[in-house]
Amino acid sequence: MSADGQAVQALEAFGYTARQAQFLALVAVHGGYFLRRQFVTFTGRSHGLATVRFLDAAVARGDVRSLPYARHGRVFHLCARPLYAALGQEHNRNRREAEWDAVMRKLMALDFVLAHPTARFVATEVEKSSLLRELGIPQFLWPSRTYAPTRPGSGPTTRYFVDKMPWVLETNNARLWVVYIDGDVTLRGFETLLQQYRGLLGAVPSGVIYTSPTPWPGPVQRVFHKVIEGGEDQCHDVAAFLDYCQLRGRIEAHEWASITAANLQRYRVLERSFKTAGGDALYQRWRQSPNVSVASAEVAAARRPHCVLRVHALGDLYGGARRTKTMPPG
Repeated sequence: MSADGQAVQALEAFGYTARQAQFLALVAVHGGYFLRRQFVTFTGRSHGLATVRFLDAAVARGDVRSLPYARHGRVFHLCARPLYAALGQEHNRNRREAEWDAVMRKLMALDFVLAHPTARFVATEVEKSSLLRELGIPQFLWPSRTYAPTRPGSGPTTRYFVDKMPWVLETNNARLWVVYIDGDVTLRGFETLLQQYRGLLGAVPSGVIYTSPTPWPGPVQRVFHKVIEGGEDQCHDVAAFLDYCQLRGRIEAHEWASITAANLQRYRVLERSFKTAGGDALYQRWRQSPNVSVASAEVAAARRPHCVLRVHALGDLYGGARRTKTMPPG
């Protein structure tokens, strides 16, 4: 969870202590907004004069804005461009003022980060792109959105990871966890994110962490099952693996005349399950001896693990500042 040493040193140059700089670097990456209690949680100390002096000084310098929050509280926005520039993130949108619903999601995201002090978080587009390249995930599986040209003569722009949700890597856990922070009043946003991430979630050992102050485990599980587990054949049996081998062989041999668009789509779906070290070894064996049978246990060992769901309850930390959810149908 901790910010790296360079980031801390960069903010210490603005007059902050190492612990204060570490917290501000964390806030800059995870939303840009924070509450007093979150700083207190991060430092592990009780609220006192040191906290008041830190917040007053940050506001007086213009590094942080203080805004009304809930009934009697304040929310703080790290907005100073020089601080973001010192972190190498001058154009990070977190320094811009956000709509109130977005502010609430940002506060929830920071609470989630603070609740996982030993985890490694992957938050920025640069970090996510670097990780996926390291994992060998083809770019067509990256969650993306294409925007129409804004100027005559220019082409469309594709942006990746526009949801800004954090990813988590845990010690002794091979899964890539995608966190969904639910600040909405329905589960439509959660379903949309799952649809956008489905290809990526099927390409690596993965999990989704649904995060909300008061989760609905039953409805959340049903949406997850519908999108991740129920929409397509999971392609885990021997027949599916042999389809994968035959299609991969034809593609590697550039037999394009015999490959239809449906074949390519089928291959992409199968590749999500079988493009692994174990799957490649089994494929190479099949190429050498295509008539030798493949056991279902071998296929099960070669495929990627299922994506799994975890539900994280933040608790009632937001008082009257958050809209009340309505239960979804079903």
